[in-house]
Amino acid sequence: MGMAASQARYLALLARKSNCEYEGQQINQSRLALSNQSADLFNQMMALQVPSTPSKSDYTILKYSFTDGVTKYTIDKWNRLSDSEGDGYNYSVTYHYDTGVYTGYQKYKNNPQILFSGAAPTKSTDPDEEVKKIQKALTALETAKATMQLKETTYQTQLQLAGKISTYKDLTTLANITDCSPSGNGYNVTVPDGAGTKSYNLRNYNNLGKDEKADIQEYVQKLKDYGALDSTVSLSDIYYYKEGNVNFIAFGDSLKNAEEKTITTVPALHVTDKAPEGATYLSMKQVDDAVQAALNEYNSAKAAYKTAEEEYEKCDVPSKTGNVKLTPLASLDDNQLKAITQILADMKEQGIDTNITKCFDTIQEAYNNNTYQGGIYTFEMVGQTYYTTYYDLYNSVINGTGINSIDDQEKLPYYGASDIEKAITNTSRALIEKDESGRFASLHLEDDSLVYELKSVTETDEIAYEDAMNEYTYQRALYDKQVSDINAKTSIIQRQDQNLELRLKQLDTEQNALNTEIEAVSKVVKDNIEKSFKTFSG
Repeated sequence: MGMAASQARYLALLARKSNCEYEGQQINQSRLALSNQSADLFNQMMALQVPSTPSKSDYTILKYSFTDGVTKYTIDKWNRLSDSEGDGYNYSVTYHYDTGVYTGYQKYKNNPQILFSGAAPTKSTDPDEEVKKIQKALTALETAKATMQLKETTYQTQLQLAGKISTYKDLTTLANITDCSPSGNGYNVTVPDGAGTKSYNLRNYNNLGKDEKADIQEYVQKLKDYGALDSTVSLSDIYYYKEGNVNFIAFGDSLKNAEEKTITTVPALHVTDKAPEGATYLSMKQVDDAVQAALNEYNSAKAAYKTAEEEYEKCDVPSKTGNVKLTPLASLDDNQLKAITQILADMKEQGIDTNITKCFDTIQEAYNNNTYQGGIYTFEMVGQTYYTTYYDLYNSVINGTGINSIDDQEKLPYYGASDIEKAITNTSRALIEKDESGRFASLHLEDDSLVYELKSVTETDEIAYEDAMNEYTYQRALYDKQVSDINAKTSIIQRQDQNLELRLKQLDTEQNALNTEIEAVSKVVKDNIEKSFKTFSG
């Protein structure tokens, strides 16, 4: 029984030792895999490229420029020429200058929110017919407006003419005065008359009869209304003379100066009847009639304009895009025609079809007021003048939704023309001289008799340099993250390997203990066997 127990113990110990050896092999395999992972991470670390800081000098170049007193030119590049031609030119130079080029262009307005004066048009609306109807009413309105403004100008001119006191002055009646003296309640004024003299007795307003005072009052008031007399002029300072068709007034301060012989001519103004020869009007009645006639013509033209305005307002026209007012053009002024012509030329060059051509009789292939058929609208936006057409407005609206199709409208094409700065580049052979430092000092271009002094300046492309620095910062952050990730993974592998190594040491200790115990059990088994053989052999 003791021998069997020892043998069972021996076999159990051998099994356990075999298990320890197997687990140890597994641990070594795991450590080998961890070692391969660590080597792979090391290779990844070695493959990383450390970002280098960009140098500002890499983005700094030497530039040369020259000027003819009007335009500044900048040299872009230069190539050395061979001496084979023998004409003295040693470089091929490419240079440019910036200038404003009048350019037409097309833009699009998103969500244009186009409003019409009435209901928005639908797909059943014929835009060609609408343009004809609107243009007819608009042309009539513009014609009536121009006539009204002309008549108003004529009326205002008549008022101004009526207000000019020189129009009614008689500079001959009381000219070259030889005597001016008080006489009762007036003045006696003597002037040459042929071989003799003629006297005029001017009576003060306060000594006139009722009818005469009424005439004077009416006349003076009209002169004040017309601005010919100051409103502060007093009737008591007026002196009046009437004899036959000679009918005029003068003023006390002028007569006083004539009395004191400081002047020899007294301005006289005609009241009624015939004015002096050469005067614009013969009487105040003619003045009143001319002013009234001009006023009547203005009022008539104003009424005609109002009628034309009412007819135009019956048309359903585009009125706004968003909060921006749309103004239809009945005709094109010089600036508008210049802009439209440039727009059409540049759009044709770029292969862009525009609806502007529909607004002209293109059969004649000329864009001017003679061929303009209507349909162009203009509007102001951020201080710039732009143009669009009824056709573009129509196309934007017809697919809209909501009240008056105000929502979901198509993008609105619109056009403009302005001076846009462009670089004009030339290439020419040149003779370039250098200074002592080796920099270019002077330039003589072929086909140009002038020798230009070259100015040099170093320029840094700050934007490109900042972009490079931003890219460096990004790449450096990416590099640091990759290194950090590799270190973190390596640290995890190291901890796993340490744990496996500790377990391997434990197995080694256990195996040593098993070997000791196996040897002891093996000796016991051997002794039992020997005793058993001795027993059976005896």
